Amino acid sequence: MKNTKELLAIRIKQLRKSRGYTQEKLAELIGRDTKHISKLEIAGSYPSIETLERIASVLGVEIKEFFNFDGLKDANYVRDEFKKLLKYSDEKHLQLLYKIHNDIINM
Repeated sequence: MKNTKELLAIRIKQLRKSRGYTQEKLAELIGRDTKHISKLEIAGSYPSIETLERIASVLGVEIKEFFNFDGLKDANYVRDEFKKLLKYSDEKHLQLLYKIHNDIINM
């Protein structure tokens, strides 16, 4: 499992990209150097609260969104959770999971 600094780095990058900003554009908008944004996104350093506030403002999110790591679980964690789900599901739920799986595959 990744540590908080790594998860925060991934989340900043994810939010930046979802708004269509390059590192250069975000750096310009918050008054920082591009290297600073790059370092944040590779977990080379923690951002200051001031930097987080600026990034949040530019991206139009609340600071708490930087710490919403729910969608950032690593593959091994997700596999383990699915194994548990399959192991403890009754037949009705297994059928439903199978249907969901097929629907996703056939999208």
